[in-house]
Amino acid sequence: MSLVILEYVDVLSGKNEKKVLEFSIDLLPEPVNKESLFVVKVDGESMQPMIKDRTLVVADLSQRTVEAHGIYLVYQNNNMWIKQAKQENTGMTFISINKAFSHLVFNEAEVRVVAKVVLSFSTF
Repeated sequence: MSLVILEYVDVLSGKNEKKVLEFSIDLLPEPVNKESLFVVKVDGESMQPMIKDRTLVVADLSQRTVEAHGIYLVYQNNNMWIKQAKQENTGMTFISINKAFSHLVFNEAEVRVVAKVVLSFSTF
């Protein structure tokens, strides 16, 4: 079995600990660029129940073309957000799944798409 090994820094622990995430390459969807993968620990509840607070997400920097219903890391006003793409009559928007955070909506023109989320790991 071939493994993907990604290093990341857990800044949410308050210790800036360097950690490693290992998983089977078979968990990745096709197509994916293995060299463009990185890990981020989610801070917040805006994407619950799909992506919980403190979930590790694996994102692909090479996938920036936005598709409806995809989950993306987007950059706006010095903040990184994880949001779902939604096709609207006026164009693509990025929304929160959790209705309590429905005010967090960004038009595609307002953000820079950083990467597409391709995998997530959470604990129960």
